[in-house]
Amino acid sequence: MHYFIQLLANNRMEFVDSIFNEVDTNPLLELDQPESSTPDPEVNNMEKRLERADSSYVQQYIDQGFFKKDSDDLDRNKVIESMTPFQETLQDHLLQQAMVSFSSEREMEIARQIIYNLDSGGYLKIEIESISTQLQSDPQEIDRIRETVKTFDPPGCACRTLQECLLAQLDEEKNHGKLRLLIQNHLDDLSRSKYDQIARILATSVDEVLVLLGELRRLNPRPGEKFDQEDIEYAEVDLMLIKEKNEYRIAYIEEGLPRLVLSQYYQEMLGKTTDRKTISYLKERHRDAQFFIDSIELRKNTIVRIAEYLIRAQRDYLDFGDKWKKPLTMKDVAQAVGLNESTISRAVNNKFMATETGLLSLRSFFSYGIKGDFGFMHSVETIKDKICEIIRGEPPEAPFSDDEVAARLENLGIRIARRTVRNYREEMNISSSFIRKKENKIKGAKP
Repeated sequence: MHYFIQLLANNRMEFVDSIFNEVDTNPLLELDQPESSTPDPEVNNMEKRLERADSSYVQQYIDQGFFKKDSDDLDRNKVIESMTPFQETLQDHLLQQAMVSFSSEREMEIARQIIYNLDSGGYLKIEIESISTQLQSDPQEIDRIRETVKTFDPPGCACRTLQECLLAQLDEEKNHGKLRLLIQNHLDDLSRSKYDQIARILATSVDEVLVLLGELRRLNPRPGEKFDQEDIEYAEVDLMLIKEKNEYRIAYIEEGLPRLVLSQYYQEMLGKTTDRKTISYLKERHRDAQFFIDSIELRKNTIVRIAEYLIRAQRDYLDFGDKWKKPLTMKDVAQAVGLNESTISRAVNNKFMATETGLLSLRSFFSYGIKGDFGFMHSVETIKDKICEIIRGEPPEAPFSDDEVAARLENLGIRIARRTVRNYREEMNISSSFIRKKENKIKGAKP
């Protein structure tokens, strides 16, 4: 299961490297060249391929005693999730601390939703309202849990802004009064080297401002970066999305993947030798080789299984684009396919599918939603589209403020805070109402 969890988190290039590395270290594994480059019609039959990729072998390992049963039913998912990955992720690292810090399952559920939605730098990019809607929880309760997560190692994770991230890294017991003021009010001035102006406002000298700048540089603006495993130079696809007769299906791309077989030579040696140490070694490596081959098949089956659910759940997104994306979280997918959220997170990490319109990452199928009137859920993409529509229809001489945009969204049954409107507007690179008014004047709009 260690093999499976590591391989599942690998992107395609890392996956191929892992296969070659295992062949180098295990003499019972050999590379097998494909017999023919001509595709077999039967092999291309997706249903039969998935049947052959069934992961029921895990139950066989349980029956053979590799995992000890307890009073609970030990199913496939519990076996997989009871094993830890070789390379710790930011989410793994923070969840370990959350289990110590939070005593109730309710608090842990909120902490999981916060932690699983951090970006590679450790920032929480979704709105508190989105998590509140998903968990049917009070936003103040979610913010309280987030404040605790901010104190975890590395400090500053789960913050919303750079200022908040840097402030979270300051020691509360030390006197950082001027440094706090510098972070809260003067980051833009620092970027423009306005040291004289800062010194005058803080009632200090330029030399002390430079000392404060040195302290500031010791803080980490991206605390989650050292755990970042998502930086990739090339996107190689694991899947192909095929549309036939107005129906979508997933094809797992086998081409280019090394094929493994068990070494006939060493299997024959195992049957002939009488040396106990040799027999023990060969049996152990034979078992490892079989586990590794089975893990490759289980990786394939898991990714396909999740991808098939995603295309069923987000059919409108595939047909009509982003603004038709439905709210869909990793928790939703985990419940639908019977896996753990951490398995879903690993399975979609750096996985891509080729489509007629280009590459799609599996992560692009996910979207948080905000509950509106009459029980409707609105995806973030839909809300952003409505914000754009409202701003496009505003009077040039009096552009709508974020409060006014929020009020118009409320008339459409979408209740979000002004700060949420501002965050979404900034993500779409839309200027504030003040700047839009100045731009309109420049373009010739009458005041």
